[in-house]
Amino acid sequence: MQILALTSNLDPAPSPGKRAGKTTSTGRKVEGKSNVDLLNESSNDDAAETSEEETKTCTSCSEEYPLSDTIQTECAHNYCRECILRFFESSLKHEALFPPRCCRLPIRVSTAVEDMLGIEMIKRYQERKIEVNDLKRTYCSNRTCSHYILPQNIRHGVGLCGFCTVRTCTGCKKQAHRGGDCNEHTAFNDEKTNDDLLEKLAEKKKWKRCSNCSRIIERIDGCLSILNLMRIEEWIIQSTSMGG
Repeated sequence: MQILALTSNLDPAPSPGKRAGKTTSTGRKVEGKSNVDLLNESSNDDAAETSEEETKTCTSCSEEYPLSDTIQTECAHNYCRECILRFFESSLKHEALFPPRCCRLPIRVSTAVEDMLGIEMIKRYQERKIEVNDLKRTYCSNRTCSHYILPQNIRHGVGLCGFCTVRTCTGCKKQAHRGGDCNEHTAFNDEKTNDDLLEKLAEKKKWKRCSNCSRIIERIDGCLSILNLMRIEEWIIQSTSMGG
């Protein structure tokens, strides 16, 4: 009977699959955790708090940012995400600012920088890099476009614009033409441009074309007289040199 009384005062045995609880110095039980576990968790919590509190000052805007939202350049300066984006965007628009620099040192495009810039801007940056290093650049002959044509889009002396799909001759930089000499093609285009200028001048002065020879004529004192084409050519040259 005494043996039964003693066993009844003991804690019941833990059920299968359940670890025995541990009692802290305050008498509170922590189920399934040892002192080592508790110490490790405490250390991890302290490290997490320290990491969250660590910040860096952006050299450009002088604001404080978490370490994960900044990058450090080769010259040990720190920049926030917004300022880095602005630097790279400006360098893509103005060649004199390419590549972005800090203390005259190019900002290295590290993995952290790539994450900040994003895929699209990284692609534009790489294309701009090719353009800046290209000694024989070809730009789209379409004046409303004028984008740089990547070397990979050039075949047999003809470049295909990736923006407006206009084809440009890499020799004369004019719109692509079939065969022939680029000089002849350029001369033809220049002549065509001069004709357009002449037509505009004739319309403004109310000149007419001769029904027999098709030359432009003007009425002087009631009679028709052939214009001195040299005067027109001189006007065209002056107009072109003055930008229209």
